[in-house]
Amino acid sequence: MTASLARCGTVVLGLALCSAGGPGSASGGVWVDVPLVATQLPRQVLVGRHGGGTAAGLPHSTWFAGARLVLVSPSGEVRALSREFDSACDPNVSFDAGRLLFAGRRSGGDRWRIWEMGLDGSDVRAVSPEHMDAWSPIHVSTLFTLDSPEPWFTTVFVGIEPAPGGIGRPAASSLYNIKLDGTELRRLTYTPHQNLDPFQMWDGRVIYSSESHPHEPGRTLGRHGIFAIHVEGADMELYGGRTGASIQQMPCATERGIVVFVELNSASRQGGGQLACVDERRPHATSRRLSQDPSKSFLYPAPWRDNMVLVAQREVGGEGTWGIVAMDIDRGQTDVVFDTPEYDEVQAVAVQPRRRPDGHSTVVEPRFRTGTFYGLNCSIADTMREAHLPPGSVKRVRFVEGVLESPVVSAKNEPHWPFLSRWLIGEAPVEADGSFNVEVPADTPLLLQTLDERGLALGTCGWIWVKPKETRGCIGCHEDPERIPENEYVLALRRPSTRLVLPPHQRRSVSFRGEVAPLLRRHCASVECHGGGNTPLHLPLGSDRSTDAGLEESFAALMAPAEAGARPGATAPLPGRYVDAGRARTSWLIWQLVGQNTARAWDYKAMDALAGSREVRQMPPAGAGDAMRAESVRTIIQWIDLGAPLDPVEGTTPAEAAAQGQAPPAAVGQSGT
Repeated sequence: MTASLARCGTVVLGLALCSAGGPGSASGGVWVDVPLVATQLPRQVLVGRHGGGTAAGLPHSTWFAGARLVLVSPSGEVRALSREFDSACDPNVSFDAGRLLFAGRRSGGDRWRIWEMGLDGSDVRAVSPEHMDAWSPIHVSTLFTLDSPEPWFTTVFVGIEPAPGGIGRPAASSLYNIKLDGTELRRLTYTPHQNLDPFQMWDGRVIYSSESHPHEPGRTLGRHGIFAIHVEGADMELYGGRTGASIQQMPCATERGIVVFVELNSASRQGGGQLACVDERRPHATSRRLSQDPSKSFLYPAPWRDNMVLVAQREVGGEGTWGIVAMDIDRGQTDVVFDTPEYDEVQAVAVQPRRRPDGHSTVVEPRFRTGTFYGLNCSIADTMREAHLPPGSVKRVRFVEGVLESPVVSAKNEPHWPFLSRWLIGEAPVEADGSFNVEVPADTPLLLQTLDERGLALGTCGWIWVKPKETRGCIGCHEDPERIPENEYVLALRRPSTRLVLPPHQRRSVSFRGEVAPLLRRHCASVECHGGGNTPLHLPLGSDRSTDAGLEESFAALMAPAEAGARPGATAPLPGRYVDAGRARTSWLIWQLVGQNTARAWDYKAMDALAGSREVRQMPPAGAGDAMRAESVRTIIQWIDLGAPLDPVEGTTPAEAAAQGQAPPAAVGQSGT
């Protein structure tokens, strides 16, 4: 058969297959000399499940309901392993080929949990806790500390914990680590979006697929890329680069160092995608498509031997079922291994001993509550920015927390810019050589923003995190990932870290109702100014006792979209007419307050059309009111860069919500001045 390797970036974590009942036989086109464990689903059960998905993935309860695990011998005999379970999938064989991890549920109403059992189906025991949904487990190598009596074995899996009180954004999946005896559960990833498909490389790092989105409005939509971390969640990094299709999922690595994954440019109604790969020696520069036949679709590649993988394949739009094929990456050829007409088969793994990846020594200690983040030189950036970012341009760095369990600030922005409510953790100085050194809360979703002399964000990096007691850093801001830093003792490392470690109940947002409206009322809302009716921007805030209706009318006026005709034929979202929520430097309100167009050369071209049609004047005009002080302008800049919320962002508990907003703006995170 012709090779049709594709990377799966379909809506789900995978496609599930179920089978009912006793031993059977299967025919194949190539002889595999080891047993296989596969997920199997009756064909009629899978019919109709290929539509209605999203790139972020559907829950296992939708795709794998009724699935079972089967053991397929080299002779073709098929034996069910998961008879005790209503549904089972995601098999992962231990390094010695003696045990099997999988995701399963005993009855249809149960949560998905991680289980371990023998390869004969005996000695079944639960590993993950029953309060959370869990799937995609993998055996990982040993973890140890300098003073641990002996290394210990764990599993990494995908999980979702219920939000406190059942409120907040739709739950996103994260990676977790737990001992095989079910103790010491640890969350590894701290992003607000989906994290899926872990696989451990030979060097001990875990690669996985992570959903990411722009951190500023008006950019292109997000992607699912390949990232890497260690088994305890430290040292997160982009692994696969940003070339190739926008959705890259289900990575695995062959014995010869080729990382294979499924990719596609949009969610597939058929479930599956094309196969692509990178070389682990230079993953940022070696992306290439493996499959060239658009009539074939693929799911769940898994290493077999040398540069061969086992992968699920089916005809796109055809009547056939998913079946398992062996793909030879070097020759570009696929051959049928296991395919039955009654079932769909996916997730095949070889039952054979394999090399245990390198163990990992960790400094992470859960009893700590903070970690350290440092940068060597903020002036080192991507090619587009670095040309317009001379040394000394960056004056400070701002750290922002993503509040996972808070409501979405603006639902209408979600299709174009998935926005997460934000709290300000604080700001810290950048040294003359561009370096910084900051202690921040651990296990917290963070955005890092570089700031100019006015406090305007020049760029935003994230979502990132540090683990408890971890020290991690970067060369610059979106630097070349293959660049090696200069061996230099930077200025920021010669002093103690700036401590931005306010406890959660003291972190706060900057809101229109709480901080911005009083400033505009004082400086801009007189009858002679924007409080009157003969102005394009009407702000009915003239009284200290302005009604909620007047305040919300003012907010709506500031947040109005740009004129539809400002950029004819435009397909990307236009900036806001007065406020570009999430980006103060391109906001007309800020231009007027500082008397200058503050957009940067790397901002998208829509700004050219808007700037050309407007005269920038210092506001308030001379003699028309008190000029706004620099710290007040900085407060409005912070408000916009934090997403321009109407109301303060509430936390997850009544205590946090009650404490939020009590500290004045100047007291929030301004250490290290």
